[in-house]
Amino acid sequence: MSVDETLFGPGRQRAFSPYLAPVERRRLNKALHLGGGFPPSFAVELRALARRYVDDGDSNKLRAVCLLVADLFEQGWRVAVEAGQITVEPPGIAREGQQSIDDVKARVRQGLQTTRLKQLKEPSVRHFLERMERRTKRPQGKFCVLDLIDNGADLAKAFKRVRVKNPDLRAERLANIVDPVIEICEAGAKCPDTGLNLIDVWRYFRHTWAHEYRPVPGRQMMVLIRNAARPRRPVMGIAMLASPVMRLGARDHWIGWTREAAEAQIQQGVWPAKDFIAALKKRLNQSIRAIRWDDLCSEDEVRNPTERVSLRLEQKSSGAAFARESQLKAYYQKHRKADGDGKVRPHRGKLTGASSTTDWRKASKDLLFVRKRAETMAQLLFAKRILQAAPRRRPPTETLQQLFASPDGQRAIDIILAEFRKAGLSSEVADVSVCGAVHPYNEILGGKLVALMLTTLEMREAYAKRYGGQISFIASQMAGRAVRKPARLRVLTTTSLYGVGSSQYNRLELRAKEYPSLPHDVRWGNIGKSLTGGFGTLHLGNETAEALRTMALTRHDARRVNNRFGEGTSPRLRQIREGLDALGLKSSSFLHHATPRIFYGCELEPNSRYALLGLPAPPSRPISREEIADGWRRRWLSNRVLRPETLEALAALGEQSIRASLHVDASGQFLLPITSD
Repeated sequence: MSVDETLFGPGRQRAFSPYLAPVERRRLNKALHLGGGFPPSFAVELRALARRYVDDGDSNKLRAVCLLVADLFEQGWRVAVEAGQITVEPPGIAREGQQSIDDVKARVRQGLQTTRLKQLKEPSVRHFLERMERRTKRPQGKFCVLDLIDNGADLAKAFKRVRVKNPDLRAERLANIVDPVIEICEAGAKCPDTGLNLIDVWRYFRHTWAHEYRPVPGRQMMVLIRNAARPRRPVMGIAMLASPVMRLGARDHWIGWTREAAEAQIQQGVWPAKDFIAALKKRLNQSIRAIRWDDLCSEDEVRNPTERVSLRLEQKSSGAAFARESQLKAYYQKHRKADGDGKVRPHRGKLTGASSTTDWRKASKDLLFVRKRAETMAQLLFAKRILQAAPRRRPPTETLQQLFASPDGQRAIDIILAEFRKAGLSSEVADVSVCGAVHPYNEILGGKLVALMLTTLEMREAYAKRYGGQISFIASQMAGRAVRKPARLRVLTTTSLYGVGSSQYNRLELRAKEYPSLPHDVRWGNIGKSLTGGFGTLHLGNETAEALRTMALTRHDARRVNNRFGEGTSPRLRQIREGLDALGLKSSSFLHHATPRIFYGCELEPNSRYALLGLPAPPSRPISREEIADGWRRRWLSNRVLRPETLEALAALGEQSIRASLHVDASGQFLLPITSD
């Protein structure tokens, strides 16, 4: 099969030839050369081949390559083979004959559905779904999760009865039919209406989403939006607030955490230069105080840093990194022999949890945190030295111009802005990783309601209650003392599933001038777009990830990704990257999915972004869930219930439509149930 521009778009091909022994290369070529193109069963055949070879070195390589190609093929990547070289091309946005928004969404959705349906066939998932749908006697009565799904036909009839001409009267009557409330899914919490575990309820509805369900590392607050005006308060939608990605260009630029954005704000007069300089200095001093440095440098070196102390700290960081690498290798060798199964448990370190008796000073001596402390102090003291050398008697605007113009000044500003970013992401910014309505409420734009409800006072109070005042594991090891951070949400961000826009977030705004009860506007807005796509692992399955993790262990003779706090973000991404590198493949070529993403953001108060940079921001009253619900009913629901086609579609949704999404595969066949023990 030849590779040319007629098959692949220019510059989009990604060719690779994995490191394999001759016999394994022949086996792989035999599997890939099926003749006359690839049938739909191509991925299945590759996985079947992969599962035959799980024993040792070269077979592990073959297994990993087969699983990788199978995943890419199922996700819509084009695959071609010639002379032992495999060439792949990601689907991306623009392909021949597929330029419409619907075509793009359909292609992306098809790829996501492949992995979702595979997950729905797993025995553990089938058992879970059946258990949730089985009515069980509880103190509240004999209920199951299906009792929390509203009946679309009954809902449509109720809407028909309130279709009066007066919009104010219609909105008032609609409040008696739709009264959304927020319910946080705490561990062990039960639904007061049915007795079901709330986290299980959330998980059940999450399985109806377009892509498979994977738990995320870090913070995760699961949220149910329920209708208090209907029997048993049926679920209207679900959401999850998660830890934000550490580096996201569009978000960081929108907030002002990039040097280019900050310089533009100063030049345009949006940020007062005097306030910005004061904020830089304050943030720098706060960051230095947040690190234990008594074993790294002296008080005089911190007060008046020199270039020499920064170099010494960099050497200290490198030495600690080398020592930890040796430590991980020794741990790997010891436990590989002891366990005997080829698998090595993660190296978590001696400290596994935070308590009132934790010796944080001792914990700060862990090699991982010695490296991090020395590295961070080297950067902070460099930035402090540059700021101290900046002219003080000049106007603040001129001082900033000089800093923005010089390489050292640019680096110093970059370092301090990164500190603003770390502080904000740790407690003031959350990512909306899941957000949407469930049947039948998706038909009346319930997804917009869910996104708006996340901005309310009730949601912010729940977030502060969950995370405020907790001992920060990483910050405490960096400081050598217990550190508690407040959890005051200021900004929410999210990413579109498709790179061509999101109907849920487009024009999602309630203006105070139109709804006088609102103290300020509430707006989800487009904050940027990744035109070339981004990096991620959503297109690679768990079996592939495990095979690549094995390859990484074999190459480094150590487990370098241990899912440990402080080790780094996105452990799954880093593990897969290491595995691809171990195969001799350019990891960025396979982790870059080439599907553009649109990023959305919402300030929970006016000038929240100012506060994230330490700039003066006047306080504002938060918006309540009642105010949001009223605005949503008046702007969207009130008009929606007047449309006959909406009510007709609504009447067809409910328990059966949700069960169909969970029990029917792409071909319309029912998934085989699992027989209970």
